[in-house]
Amino acid sequence: MASVCKQSSNGKLNGRKSIQFKGHDGKRKTLRLGKVSMKTAEGVRAQVEHLLAHRITKHSLDRSTAQWLTEIEPELRNRLVSVGLIDARESTRLEDYCEAYYKMRETDTKPNTQKKYRNALNYIYEFFTREKLLKDITPGDCDEWRLWLVQKKLAENTVRKHCAVAKVFFNNAVRRKLIEENPFQDLKATSVPNKSREYFITAEETEKVLTACPDAEWRLIVALARYGGLRIPSEPYALRWSDINWADDRFYVSSPKTEHHEGKEGRMVPLFPQLRPYLEDCRELAEDDAEFVIVKHRHGSCNLRTTMQKIVKRAGLNQWPRLFQNLRSSRETELLSEGFQLQTVVAWLGNSAVVALKNYLQVREDDYKKATQNTAQYTTVSRGAVG
Repeated sequence: MASVCKQSSNGKLNGRKSIQFKGHDGKRKTLRLGKVSMKTAEGVRAQVEHLLAHRITKHSLDRSTAQWLTEIEPELRNRLVSVGLIDARESTRLEDYCEAYYKMRETDTKPNTQKKYRNALNYIYEFFTREKLLKDITPGDCDEWRLWLVQKKLAENTVRKHCAVAKVFFNNAVRRKLIEENPFQDLKATSVPNKSREYFITAEETEKVLTACPDAEWRLIVALARYGGLRIPSEPYALRWSDINWADDRFYVSSPKTEHHEGKEGRMVPLFPQLRPYLEDCRELAEDDAEFVIVKHRHGSCNLRTTMQKIVKRAGLNQWPRLFQNLRSSRETELLSEGFQLQTVVAWLGNSAVVALKNYLQVREDDYKKATQNTAQYTTVSRGAVG
């Protein structure tokens, strides 16, 4: 049996209460409550007895006590853990765990990844509530969460990205033995190609965009994406003048996105003839001791995107679906069509053959024209052979 004890100091009651009880291991223990009313202390005492019975009999915790555990303050929950009334896994709140893991990953993740984590966490908290215990989230709950995301009109790939983040967080919870299995495990998290967002920017359109750029640096940013296949903005921002090997017509591209993968810290890219003039223009304008190639426009992806939208509009073109990625994918498609081998092209652009085939390479209108022209040629040859 548990009992409420009133605490005193200097021989006088000080309003503090504690619960004394004999634990399931037979040892006398004290749960300190601080300054609370006798009514509150008696309520806690009753719950302590339920928890003791649960520990001794190994029976399932009754619903009212389980609900009480989800509502109490973290400090009291931690005290219940310290006196052996509940396990850490029975007391871990969703927000407490997720925020601790998020903070731990701040040292090894990029800002964009942290932003992706935060966006997913906001949806997790909104649906499950921050007070939800990890152990109480079931696979069925996760199915409902995914459906809820879909009902919010989020794109399929956005839903899958949020599911992928949830899997990462809860896989760690499994490894820490806070839960026995990952309730998000069966949710689809691999992105699927969205053909409606593909767009091939032609050489003519590229020239119009370059003409509409406000200065040499902006022309170089566009050229690096369209003719060099660089990721915008991270890779141009990392580009240094010391990376340019003018004599051998190539340059080194550091890749912040993939640098945490062994052997993927960067890559050598040809100094393509279409790209070289724009680099030369910026070199002439740069200070002699300049380190970085892009100096004036190092303002982050949001400002670049806004300015790029204005440039495309000034060029008299309709904005394509993926403002910078379509430039990069156009270059990859173009290089393959020019006869370069797939392994060569993906080495230059810094992705894999699988990613290129899934998300980058496009079927252009010119490909259909070329195919039908060849068909006409083959038909002529065939008829000549028959004659």
